[in-house]
Amino acid sequence: MKKHYQHSPWVQPARLIAQLGFLAFASFAAWRHQKLGGGPEGAASVDALCPFGGLEALFKFVSSGEFIQRLNTSDFVLLAGTIALALVLGRYFCGWICPLGTLQELARKIGQKLFRKVQLSVPAMLDKPLRWLKYVVLAWALVFTWKTGSLIIRPYDPWAAYAHGFAGWNEMWSEFAVGSSILFASLLISLFVDRVFCRYLCPLGAFLGIVSKLGLFSIKRNGKSCLACNKCEKTCPVTIPIMAAPAVRSAECIGCLTCTTTCPTGKRGTEHEGQTFLLPAIAGKQIRPAVIGWAGLVIFLGMIATAQFAGYWRTQPASISAAVTSEGRLDAQAIRGYMTLEEIAKTYGVELGKLYRELGFSEQQVPATTRCKEIRTLLGDSGAEFDTQNVRDAVSRLQDTKHN
Repeated sequence: MKKHYQHSPWVQPARLIAQLGFLAFASFAAWRHQKLGGGPEGAASVDALCPFGGLEALFKFVSSGEFIQRLNTSDFVLLAGTIALALVLGRYFCGWICPLGTLQELARKIGQKLFRKVQLSVPAMLDKPLRWLKYVVLAWALVFTWKTGSLIIRPYDPWAAYAHGFAGWNEMWSEFAVGSSILFASLLISLFVDRVFCRYLCPLGAFLGIVSKLGLFSIKRNGKSCLACNKCEKTCPVTIPIMAAPAVRSAECIGCLTCTTTCPTGKRGTEHEGQTFLLPAIAGKQIRPAVIGWAGLVIFLGMIATAQFAGYWRTQPASISAAVTSEGRLDAQAIRGYMTLEEIAKTYGVELGKLYRELGFSEQQVPATTRCKEIRTLLGDSGAEFDTQNVRDAVSRLQDTKHN
């Protein structure tokens, strides 16, 4: 008896809609944070909406019960969601949700339109060793974040750079010069090579790849109906050798299902109607691609909704003091760009007048209600080199004077 018809021609359009939806939401959240600022009265930062942040913060939270600055319980919820996805559906997060992955895919689509005659591929002798880089980045990020108690990878994060682009070029480049360079280089190369950042540098992708190897997801082959057309390998965005094994369980697979929806076998009216060569499988049981798509969204969004209902979803600190307290003390280096001079003086217990003198300008030039990130604009040419770090250093000096 023939299997039911397995092809779902709308799976890839549906995946694109999901990707664009998550990218639009993440972009709006980033813009809103830059518009309203952070803190208890502001909007969630990009750091509080990052599953990798939960992984970075895990050791500090378990060992001391404290969060790394800029993070909150939302990071742990998102981390749990991506791990659940990886265990059941592989790197679904990478292929269906990740905004940075979507940006690279969009760049590739543009490249295919503009440069149809340019076909580039990374030679195997370079590709294989380069893929190990992301595991090195993962180990480096975790070890030094856990060791220092700060987000060591943040200045190099292309997604953080993208999110701060809504604040303008100056902030994007002054605080995220390396991250911005990686972002632009990744998008430029992605015009010609699929998902270059995902393949070689993404630490979250490396982590989810490891977890997915322990999970239930695979792509199963039906050798009897194979046409040997090689379309599955040609269209795979991460160039997995799909034809080389009975089932694909590669840590590189991003669960995009492009191979299964591209496979020409199993179509109506053919000799092997319903006997599709490639199908996703969970615990060895083949599943319709459409079911995989819906299941992933239900798992991920369902975990977020459950956390919100249970009161565990929090993206912002309860107070300014909570945002800048580390290991039981007020940390001047935790001052954020959204904080006003008035809030900083009150929180750290320093005289506002002394803070102005330490900063080298007057309240007439910069009102006390001014956010740190806006000071440079008010100072004009004289404040060309000014940024939030100047405020952090000034408060640190005042704290040292006060304690001495």
